[in-house]
Amino acid sequence: MKRAQTHTYSIHDIIRIRSTRRLPELEYFRTKRPLEQVDIDVRVDAALKSGGADDIGYRELAGLGFGVDIDRRKDCTQVVVSPLVGSSPHVLYTNVVEPLLRWRFVRKGYALMHGACLEFGGEALFITAQTDTGKTTTILNMVRRHPELWGFLADDMTIVSADGLVRSYPKPLTISQHTLRAMGGSPLTWKEYLLLRFQSRLHSRGGRRTGLWLSRSGAPAATLNALVQRLIPPPKFMVDRLVPKSRYAEQARLTRIALIERGPDLQEDMGGEELVETLLVNAEDAYTFPPYPALAGSLSRWNGQDLHKLERLIITSAVRGVPGFRLRSNRFAWDRQLLQLLGVEDKVGASGAGAWAPGKLPGGVVAVGKGGAV
Repeated sequence: MKRAQTHTYSIHDIIRIRSTRRLPELEYFRTKRPLEQVDIDVRVDAALKSGGADDIGYRELAGLGFGVDIDRRKDCTQVVVSPLVGSSPHVLYTNVVEPLLRWRFVRKGYALMHGACLEFGGEALFITAQTDTGKTTTILNMVRRHPELWGFLADDMTIVSADGLVRSYPKPLTISQHTLRAMGGSPLTWKEYLLLRFQSRLHSRGGRRTGLWLSRSGAPAATLNALVQRLIPPPKFMVDRLVPKSRYAEQARLTRIALIERGPDLQEDMGGEELVETLLVNAEDAYTFPPYPALAGSLSRWNGQDLHKLERLIITSAVRGVPGFRLRSNRFAWDRQLLQLLGVEDKVGASGAGAWAPGKLPGGVVAVGKGGAV
């Protein structure tokens, strides 16, 4: 029997994954050589079987639709998914692998915080928000206008340790027509742009609301989601495809946290328990689609311990002493507000090219212009 092809990924040597299906969201961490030992092992099999004391299972349409079995062994979590899930790689990652990664990271002393992150001079600006608020547009505009200044760490999920060190998690960014308009265009091919018109409607806030409504009504929402994403994958591109001059950063020290919201203009400081609670609420907001709500209670427990408590401790320690602020606006201009709050003047000419005036970021990081240090 021919051995199935495997794809292996090592996320900063913290968590290692093997899968018989490619996981596009983890392409940045793909290894060139097979891994002997892994933390999560994923395969596709129509014969879903579970029943162990610590096994977790979920099925729709008697396993003919969305199906997953999770065997959480001490050293390696074994994951078996149905052929439908295996045929939709974005669903396999988002709805199966990433929830497992969240709690595996916690067990190793890290938190997978929901938010975008940029590096500047070794320091990190973390931007969090509820899903579909505008994180992606905000971070792309900041990188597009000044690619020489920002290092890209993450757009959707950011790895943070208790000592406040941020590690990169550069997944492909999910964009929309609105995102491209706000950026003033991007280097997509005409075929990609035409397809984006359909993808934007299906994978929009409205599309997710419809999916959640179907779930609450008892419909097989996870199966329908897998079918839709198999036929029309979400519009995902790496940051250097959208902003060719962008650069990746590997890690940085967390020095500033911004919460962006839609609504009447408001700007206020945040900190302490309010900031921690906001980060935890936004983390949960990223995992509302089936099957996670049905599995959450089991996935977030290990050896009788509620991992939510450990996640809170990690985040509380990571953000201790880190200033935060809330930005609320209906004008979707958070990128400009952020630059102003960071003490950096952004002068944009008629051609759209920007120039940075001297300034300092929190923690004494000196702004650097095109001509060198200021």
